[in-house]
Amino acid sequence: MASTLEQRMGAFDAVMWNVEDDPVLRSVIVAMIVLDAEPDIETATDRIERMTLAVPKLRQRVVGNPVSMVPPRWEIDPNFDLMYHLRWMASPRNDGTLRPALNLAQQMAEQDFDRKRPLWEMALMTGLPQGQSVLIVKIHHAITDGMGGLALAAALIDLSREPTTDLGEKPAAPTGSILGLPQRLTSGVSFEAKRFATTSKVAVASLGGLALRTVKDPRGTAADAAAFASSAGRLLAPAAVPESPIMTGRSLSCYFDYFECSFADLRAASKAGGGTINDVFMTVVTRGLYRHHERHGSPVPGLRVNMPINLRTGAEDDQGGNRWVPARVILPVDVADVTEHLHTLQPVLRQAVSEPALMLSDQVYRLLVRLPTAAATSLSAGLMKGTDFAATNLPGPPMAVYFAGAKVLSFLPFAPRGGAALNVAMMTYDGRAQFAVNIDEQAVADPEELVADLQAALDEVLATAG
Repeated sequence: MASTLEQRMGAFDAVMWNVEDDPVLRSVIVAMIVLDAEPDIETATDRIERMTLAVPKLRQRVVGNPVSMVPPRWEIDPNFDLMYHLRWMASPRNDGTLRPALNLAQQMAEQDFDRKRPLWEMALMTGLPQGQSVLIVKIHHAITDGMGGLALAAALIDLSREPTTDLGEKPAAPTGSILGLPQRLTSGVSFEAKRFATTSKVAVASLGGLALRTVKDPRGTAADAAAFASSAGRLLAPAAVPESPIMTGRSLSCYFDYFECSFADLRAASKAGGGTINDVFMTVVTRGLYRHHERHGSPVPGLRVNMPINLRTGAEDDQGGNRWVPARVILPVDVADVTEHLHTLQPVLRQAVSEPALMLSDQVYRLLVRLPTAAATSLSAGLMKGTDFAATNLPGPPMAVYFAGAKVLSFLPFAPRGGAALNVAMMTYDGRAQFAVNIDEQAVADPEELVADLQAALDEVLATAG
């Protein structure tokens, strides 16, 4: 059984959990997996059960603390029922599109979890155009991030239409203690003592290294300290008001949509512009927002983005978890020429992902966890609600994969807005680049119009490759 320390939420996960006292800051990932046929239900259920047996958090609930300075702990749900988390249904209508499944995904995203149970659920909708079906997966961000979610999904998929049957015996169900109030208090004190000891060792080592560097290179050390302070100021400066004059409302309502293109075409555009795939992706999003603001007669020089900086090295296990830090930066928007726009974004994006103060994020979140929930929520809202848009870029499987006998046609990750007006997530899969858009309907009066602007921006960027 995992130790008490391992059963606690990390500081970042705990902050995302606690700030949901403000429901606009909910952090839920909803993914739509589009299939070319109806999967075999018995096989699908078996795969999902195996995944929950291999990943304990999928059978654990979150238990709060009798003292606010201790992060919540993961505790085995004694009433775990797999079928509570699964539902199967036929589409209410076949209008030739995936809109019925998108509408269901929106409804699932807007509903909060039953917090006495594990924080995930799935729904399979059948009866869609051309015999397609859609598996909708909803999971709380405290369990995993986008990259961790892909690792979890690996337990569900096959590399051929015929499902693999030689999976061995099912893992044993995870076990753990259910603590009463006295044990929770004792556990919290023990956790704090261990964390203090670990933090003290790191601090002593860091101070020793800093002292040695100061003796060897006092000017260089002072310059580094000044650069770090400047970086910290950029990352932690409160920004409760969006830069956009028109995308100002915030609510729980959401609108999901998507568009896509050939990954080869996207790669050709990045090569033509002398940038990376991420540079081209961010150019598409910012130019789409430029078009949207121009359409409404409200040009704006820049918009604030929240981008996840991935900290995974490839050596982690497949137990989920979050290994990223958020980077906030204002990106230039009002640039007429598309190639010039890409070149203007490049140095800003480079600085955002290499900020020296990114390493400070964990300490900031540990501080927020120690504060009363109301104070932590207020401070977090000051950092998040001034975000105009969020954007994330996920590499998916480069080849076709299958789920319970059905071929996966698309992976559409609708990432949480986290206080922003919209989140655009791009995922590459089997030669396609797929853009999933999560829009706050209070911030954007006509979401379909904004999606059309993003699609037009993609066409414009792809045209630069000829």
